[in-house]
Amino acid sequence: MERQTADRINARSFAWQAMSGDLELIKDLMGGTSTMRAAGLRWLPRERAESWPAWRARLHRTVLFNGFARTIQALSGKPFMKPIYLSETAAPEMLALAKNMNGQGQTLSEFAHRLLQLLLRDGLAHILLDRPRSGGAPYFILQPAENLIGSRLDSADGLQDIRLSSTAIQPVGQFGERQSELIRRFTADSWEVWMPQAGSDDHWNLTASGTHNLGAVPLITMNVNATGHMMARPPLLDLAWLNLAHWQSSSDQRHILHVARVPILFGRAMQIGDEQLDIGPNRLIMADDPASDLKFVEHSGAAIAAGRQDLIDLEDRMAVMGLEMLTNQPGQITATAKAIDSAQNHAALTGILQVLEDGLLRAFKMAAQWLGLAEECVGDVIISKRWQMTDEKTALADWLLKARLAGEISAERFLVEVERAGVLGPANGDQNNDKIKSGAKL
Repeated sequence: MERQTADRINARSFAWQAMSGDLELIKDLMGGTSTMRAAGLRWLPRERAESWPAWRARLHRTVLFNGFARTIQALSGKPFMKPIYLSETAAPEMLALAKNMNGQGQTLSEFAHRLLQLLLRDGLAHILLDRPRSGGAPYFILQPAENLIGSRLDSADGLQDIRLSSTAIQPVGQFGERQSELIRRFTADSWEVWMPQAGSDDHWNLTASGTHNLGAVPLITMNVNATGHMMARPPLLDLAWLNLAHWQSSSDQRHILHVARVPILFGRAMQIGDEQLDIGPNRLIMADDPASDLKFVEHSGAAIAAGRQDLIDLEDRMAVMGLEMLTNQPGQITATAKAIDSAQNHAALTGILQVLEDGLLRAFKMAAQWLGLAEECVGDVIISKRWQMTDEKTALADWLLKARLAGEISAERFLVEVERAGVLGPANGDQNNDKIKSGAKL
């Protein structure tokens, strides 16, 4: 059985399986409230003795505070205050490619922005280089980490074989559609397209194949924090787990609010008999027993306040984690590093941008090779550094982060000071302050 699974074109590699758990959480968070609800028990456990109807009601009352997705959106926008571009030394073919990266009019800045989001999200991303069968200019296709389901190295540790998974929409009848998995396999000189037989995941058909003259597997891999071959640790994974804790705590909070808002009627020594007891205005309830009592029992509210504070603390920690990506990382700094610019060398986001810049440059060089051009025709990828902070601002931001986490300054004071330091843009009124506090703007 194991051999049969290993021989299938859709078999998942150990690297894919090792990352799948973390990527599953990240993907569900990025999908928002509806995706987290659809995940059900995976991220919202059922309490002991909790009935299924009660659990389902609690699940559908829970709304995701998406600090993870908001942080990625905010961080990925920072470096693109100005468009990125190729230097003037680039050949006309490369400049034309930068204006139409994916063959559908996507510019270099738009392509790089999406690529940075993938690197911030998964820590690993790929660029597939493809070309029309009829010839013409090559184009780039972004491949998230989850799409690469298998790869093999040759004796020189170069890529020998890759398999990429995607979703294909096939027409059914006159107006219907069917979704199915599509596997593309690439080697240094060939390509294949595989699709499953209708109604079966065990039997696959080779639907198309051919050769190419690139002389290498047409894939560029960018890895922010490598943990092995085609494996990485997502840079914001800790923030993702905090966001999951917020989802679960928020579920508890919504549930206790629901319970607390509905008081319980308590009666003692009431002799109701066979008659129905009417409760409401303009009703008189009488009892003969001196010990009788009738009243509403309500929640004291202490647990509600504690739950609310827990949610606020989690939101603060998520916002701070995102801001830490813009500040210097602790560690040894050499004299040479200081001479270059210690802030630029040690901010986590700067390191990710360096990986992105290097990956784009390698992709352009591979495209130039396919077009028969020299590497020098590519030029340089220019990314603006205007978003980066000076050493003084970085030190102030680091102090503010620590003070906020220690509870020494309020959230409002924290926002005012980081705006003054230039870490965040100026807020326009209370509405923007609320967005910043929730992590919508960094």
